[in-house]
Amino acid sequence: MAHVDLHLHTTYSDGSLSPRETVAEAARRDVRIIAITDHDELGGIPEARAAGAGLGVAVISGVEINTDVGREDVHILGYGFPPDSPVLHETLVTLRAGRLERTRKMLARLTELGFLLELERVLDIAGHGSIGRPHVAQALVEAGYVEDREQAFDRLIGRKCRAYVPRAPYRPEDAIAVIHRAGGIASLAHPGKLGDPVRFIRKLKEAGLDALEAYHSDHPAAITERLLRWADHYGLAVTGGTDSHGPRSARAVPIGAVDVPDAVGEWVLGRVNEKCKV
Repeated sequence: MAHVDLHLHTTYSDGSLSPRETVAEAARRDVRIIAITDHDELGGIPEARAAGAGLGVAVISGVEINTDVGREDVHILGYGFPPDSPVLHETLVTLRAGRLERTRKMLARLTELGFLLELERVLDIAGHGSIGRPHVAQALVEAGYVEDREQAFDRLIGRKCRAYVPRAPYRPEDAIAVIHRAGGIASLAHPGKLGDPVRFIRKLKEAGLDALEAYHSDHPAAITERLLRWADHYGLAVTGGTDSHGPRSARAVPIGAVDVPDAVGEWVLGRVNEKCKV
């Protein structure tokens, strides 16, 4: 089990554990360097840091910004910025407003198809975090329209399904730029899931990308090895994590289950310390 996990989601986006519970679980599993990387949301970082201080867990500020290139989902991870960064805060407020509007449109399509859901219930499920399709999926399960969230995505709200609504367009280059303006570093999330990773790596390296997430729960060993070679070739650092969303989620990967080398966490902590952001 690794001592580093730089990709974790909490109830501030689509995770099932609160920030405090996430840190406690990390400590229980002897994971000592973590990053909270909720989707388009920074609200869980202060709570996680407070918990980490008492449990001996270093909590790096993080975020996962969802972007699109054509039909590809391209996610950018940011690390090491101040959680109260005005420039990042303003951008994420806009992105979360887009998430809410997208949810409204998705519910309208579902209504047309005979699946009646109340926006208020979806908002309740999302809680204080950024709203997204997993919350719509949970509402569909609760209403008895599908058996589980996976079925909701497969039949109704997945990319090729009848109730799917695309996100408002936002470019990965813009995500990298705002992370840098906030004083952070930017890593390409789970590039092994992209159709042509090298095309994105080349393009985003030119836009200032700092690292690749080589270690990830969806990356087989051969993919990780290939990404490590590409990172070296293009002069990029590497990051890694489980992408755990907690035990009561569709991504119930245990914290620390991905073998991320200690040196990866130490590099990120070093970059953060250089910028005096911890």
